Amino acid sequence: MNKKILGSVMLFSFCFLGFANASNENWCYDFKNDIEFGDKGSDVEALKVLLASEGFYKQGWVSDSFDVYMAAAVMGFQDKYKSEILKPIGLTNPTGTVSTMTLKKLNSLSSCEQGKVRDVSVVTIDNQSVSIEKVNTEKRDNVIKIALDYIKKYLVSGMDVVIDKTEDVIRPFYRFEAKTTNNVVVPTYVSTDGKVMTFQETDLTKQPETPVQETVATEIKKTDKPQVELFVMSHCPYGAQIEKGIIPAIEALGSNVDFQLKFCNYSMHGEAELKEQLNQYCIQKEQKDKLLSYLKCFLKDGNSDQCIISTSIDKVKLSACISSADKEFKVLDNFKNNVGYVSEFPGFDVFKEDNLKYGVQGSPTLVINGVQSSSGRDSNSLLKTICSGFNNSPEVCTSTLSTDNPVPGFGDGTSGQGTAGGCGK
Repeated sequence: MNKKILGSVMLFSFCFLGFANASNENWCYDFKNDIEFGDKGSDVEALKVLLASEGFYKQGWVSDSFDVYMAAAVMGFQDKYKSEILKPIGLTNPTGTVSTMTLKKLNSLSSCEQGKVRDVSVVTIDNQSVSIEKVNTEKRDNVIKIALDYIKKYLVSGMDVVIDKTEDVIRPFYRFEAKTTNNVVVPTYVSTDGKVMTFQETDLTKQPETPVQETVATEIKKTDKPQVELFVMSHCPYGAQIEKGIIPAIEALGSNVDFQLKFCNYSMHGEAELKEQLNQYCIQKEQKDKLLSYLKCFLKDGNSDQCIISTSIDKVKLSACISSADKEFKVLDNFKNNVGYVSEFPGFDVFKEDNLKYGVQGSPTLVINGVQSSSGRDSNSLLKTICSGFNNSPEVCTSTLSTDNPVPGFGDGTSGQGTAGGCGK
């Protein structure tokens, strides 16, 4: 790559640094190649200088490669010059990527070959890591307790959670909104030390919204053998609640019904949930006689490894199925590469067509004979709801099961919460 440097200070004098400290009144640079996420080197360092001189790469930001800071700065640059970068190729929203049109504009401002010399003497990009402030440990512990209480009450109700480790540092966050070409806006938070990124904000002073899912009051169709489909997220407390309620009903009905556990086409509880849903999908697909036993074990404390052992699931067969399913649906690849997200949540496309077919919005959603159906979450209510889908109900439908609502989340016990809670849109 042939690059020219004008002036007495060569570009390499600041490229060896982690960040460009430029005080050159006659700076120029020729951008030749696309710049992609994770790229390092002189192109990235020069890009930082130009973006800083344009006011988009901020003092104090820390980047040793093309990262989220730089992508955010590029989006600002593209928006400023959208008539030259975006409009000619039919785009209206910035992309954050550096390719043909963005390179063309960069070179129109800085190209040595075109004689575009810039004064970057006022550009300062801090070469120092952001200082990490020592914390008041009493204040830290109080704040962490508030967060822990929130987690235990609303996110993993019924499951014991303890503090495993704390850090004696404060990490302030930068917030920016990334907008995709299909107008999906993703609020994004990056710690000022460049080590932590998250895509969700939670107001710890408010109870989370758990609206009742809108279910049209439709009479359940009747068949000789009802088809029961339960859509959940494996780590949604309210999905776990209905699973604990429906298992005794499905066990009582046995071969009289066709029961299928399915998953929402997006996940709200991270990579662990995506992996567990692949796990349960494969248990049901290839070792279905073990599914209910596995679920009863898993719903106690979420210990998948132990439950696989205690229910004698063939681990070799399970592992092969998970690998094949993940390859087919790209669940974990899409999660890691931020592809196929539904709003800010990673997608789970294994049952995507069924989600669209039935209008599934969140966890839990109960579908009987192709119709979304409302029910209490206690075993007896679920039994009666399912039994309303028979042409001729079997004798077991006259049985009375527990009328207590299971506690949301992992763990045994009962709760006063009935049908109001849910995870989802």
